[in-house]
Amino acid sequence: MKKRIIIVGGGFGGITAMHALKKHIGHKAEVVLIDYRTDTLNKPRLPEVAIKGESVEHARFLMKNAVKQDGYVLIQETVIKIDPKAKKVYLKEGGIETYDYLILSPGVKKFYDGIEGFKEYAYSVCDDIQAPRLWRKLQEFEGGPIYIGSMPYKSGTRIPAPKLLAPCEGPVGEVMFMLREFLSKKGILDNSSITAFSPAKIFFEDVGDKVRNDVGAIMKKEGIALITDKVVAKIDAQKIYFQDGTSEDCALAIVLPEYKPHAFISEAGLSDEAGFIPTDRQMRHLDYPEIFATGDATALSVPKLGHIAVIQGDIAAKAIANELLEKKIEIPEFKPAVLCIMERENMQATMIYSDVLYGGKLDETIDNSLAYGMKWSFDFYYNFTRGHMPPDFAEKLLVSYLNKRKKD
Repeated sequence: MKKRIIIVGGGFGGITAMHALKKHIGHKAEVVLIDYRTDTLNKPRLPEVAIKGESVEHARFLMKNAVKQDGYVLIQETVIKIDPKAKKVYLKEGGIETYDYLILSPGVKKFYDGIEGFKEYAYSVCDDIQAPRLWRKLQEFEGGPIYIGSMPYKSGTRIPAPKLLAPCEGPVGEVMFMLREFLSKKGILDNSSITAFSPAKIFFEDVGDKVRNDVGAIMKKEGIALITDKVVAKIDAQKIYFQDGTSEDCALAIVLPEYKPHAFISEAGLSDEAGFIPTDRQMRHLDYPEIFATGDATALSVPKLGHIAVIQGDIAAKAIANELLEKKIEIPEFKPAVLCIMERENMQATMIYSDVLYGGKLDETIDNSLAYGMKWSFDFYYNFTRGHMPPDFAEKLLVSYLNKRKKD
């Protein structure tokens, strides 16, 4: 009888795991993807929706097409409960699905309600509702002080993952750079200001000094200010208020909210004290060997970055395939890196590649039209292939190039 593998969540981690399972085990197991959404969201494309007015359809594709491509099964439903001892997943409309292996990749909830005044006075770029909402606001924006930053990340202590206060500041960087171009084209740059804020003492704390200094130099050149150790307390029509008691005049606040884990994870006893899923470095749950996890829902995913979710999805799928196949396959070592491309003006972009947070020595940027082309190529490839990543050798070539440039 075939083993049954359930994947919960069709984001970067879940889609990657599904495609990897198709590649390595084909139909030697029954694979089911469960997600309440109709679309898979390419989140790195959302700043273009929010700042350039691109159609939100450019940032998503139908999940059923990706699943159909692999010949697997999609259940469009909401997971409300997991019983890890009985190996059952309970669905909102009453369905109960059993599994032999479970890959949890549900992402996280964006806790906008945790910021007083957000619904009335603040904006974000974190999903396909908030990004178009920000674009609409920008059409009527007439200038003034703009503040862009993120809420703190609350991590658990069960596994030795990096401890960061900011979940991911790449979107903050990209939005501030793209906003400058928008303000310039609209003719209101002279009566506007852009300030990035961070809950950490250091902006871009997930990279090394080289990358941080490179980004800082661009910010200085483009007149973008920075304040650190700032956590938003409240936002109203005129000001942004911080927990340290300070406040600033603010005409537009753009905030990445707190990342809130799904309740069904902790209610099943599958989380650490912060609500995230503790795994080993093969993405296997510490207490339930048949459960794997990928992406933002995991405690090991720090920062909360799509590139890391992809790495985890591939590892989880190969770990399962290794147990199901007679011929064993190699399971890659979990060696993450921060990879982020921030679009700027005039078809330029700044690409960051840094592994120093994880003990590596590579900490480099590419700041030119090549980086812009890389971002466009990835977005096109990911959407066109319905969630496939560029071939592995592409990143290997990039790393080789960066290492060579570093030596030169």
